[in-house]
Amino acid sequence: MRFTGVDGEPSKVPPNLAAATYFVAHFGFRVIAYSEPETGSHLTTSYVVANGNARFMLTAPITGPQNIPSDKNVSEKDRSQLTEIQAHLIKHGDGVKDIAFQVDDVRGVWEHAIQNGATSIQKPTILSDEKDGEVLYATIKTYGDTAHTLINRSNYRGVFLPGFRPVNDMNALNELLPKVDLIEIDHCVGNQPWNGLDGIVK
Repeated sequence: MRFTGVDGEPSKVPPNLAAATYFVAHFGFRVIAYSEPETGSHLTTSYVVANGNARFMLTAPITGPQNIPSDKNVSEKDRSQLTEIQAHLIKHGDGVKDIAFQVDDVRGVWEHAIQNGATSIQKPTILSDEKDGEVLYATIKTYGDTAHTLINRSNYRGVFLPGFRPVNDMNALNELLPKVDLIEIDHCVGNQPWNGLDGIVK
């Protein structure tokens, strides 16, 4: 008997990295930023892909809810985010959780929405880092389990958000494929059940 070589090795690619690669290969996006344990996100990983002004943040858990470490470095915010992501995945599978809008007056738009019946998920909050400045954001509930985040990046110089690092070495595929020029996302569709639109509009 003799060893003739390695036949195969099972591997698990994070679903958000696979999705990022799909956006790169098929739609001309570039991976521009990431967040994972080394950047301070202890329970999830995120990859941000962009093409023109169109951007998607693709996030996945890196552990199950039963395996959350009791490590003091894991914040309540991290634990809460993991629980929320796991619940959304169990109920919906892969999908869109939050559609963010750039606005110049986060507080004003948020207050207007709340005064007109919207439910707040996150009141206006500042995210900041010492190097790149700050981002102001707030989040409101919309239809189903979907949310809208209102965000103002005018005082932020970083690649995406505080806690994300730029990516420079994941885009070799872009050099081999035809360029796809996107400008921005101009609309989104939120499908509703039969006769369900009137209640959503109200």
